[in-house]
Amino acid sequence: MGKGDLVPRIITSFDVRLQADGQEAFGRAWPVNLSETGVCVRLSNKLEVNQQVHLQIQLDRQSYPMPISGRVVWCRPDKINKIWYCGLGFSELDEDQLVQIRSYVEVGTGSLVKFLADFPLFKDFSRDDCQALLRIVTLRELDKKEILYYDGTTDVNLQGILVVQRGAERVCKRGVFRPERQLAVVSPGQIFGEITLVNEQAHTATVKAVNPTTLIQINKMGFLLVRKNNPDMALKIMDIVARALAARLGRTTRKLFSPVRF
Repeated sequence: MGKGDLVPRIITSFDVRLQADGQEAFGRAWPVNLSETGVCVRLSNKLEVNQQVHLQIQLDRQSYPMPISGRVVWCRPDKINKIWYCGLGFSELDEDQLVQIRSYVEVGTGSLVKFLADFPLFKDFSRDDCQALLRIVTLRELDKKEILYYDGTTDVNLQGILVVQRGAERVCKRGVFRPERQLAVVSPGQIFGEITLVNEQAHTATVKAVNPTTLIQINKMGFLLVRKNNPDMALKIMDIVARALAARLGRTTRKLFSPVRF
């Protein structure tokens, strides 16, 4: 799993235990997504790039833990929640491990493709388009009250279109001399953050999970790859951005010019 890698990845709820070189025992890791080339996990401590790791991955309760070796490809801090996101590339998998992971990913991608295909903003996407879209999708799970990002911050890993698949996100603004003010609640099937796909500006609001939440992110780095290699797909994504911005502008205009009642 590395820069430019475009293999399907899927959010997961499997069990991961990790032992890095120099550690005596396996510790808990929280999976973010999985592919046949590697896994992204959340950790409470930093790992070094190229550090060797040993994993025990159990995809479901009916299967046995798979011992897999690999190395750290990247490691980035989440300063807000004081954790680390790490991408771990697998060493060579045996045939049985490869089959298990591919089967697991296929089941997950099937339900995700259906969600995208039924989503109104993706009405111009065929099922094949939605399947291809998974190659630039990052999936995120947030715990209740977990902060996604603060207003005024900039993080390339959090830039792009964010679709709420499950749960809800509270969008609010911090005031210097007044309490935090809620701007909106984003529910399943709604999107936010789309302006960051085309703009380098800092986030203009704070976003936190109301309850356990799953987000589908069309991330900016993946979009830049698509824009280069698949211009037709990039135009469809930009159409989503344009329609989302037009809808948001329409809601703002109605609020500004709604009649005043006395």
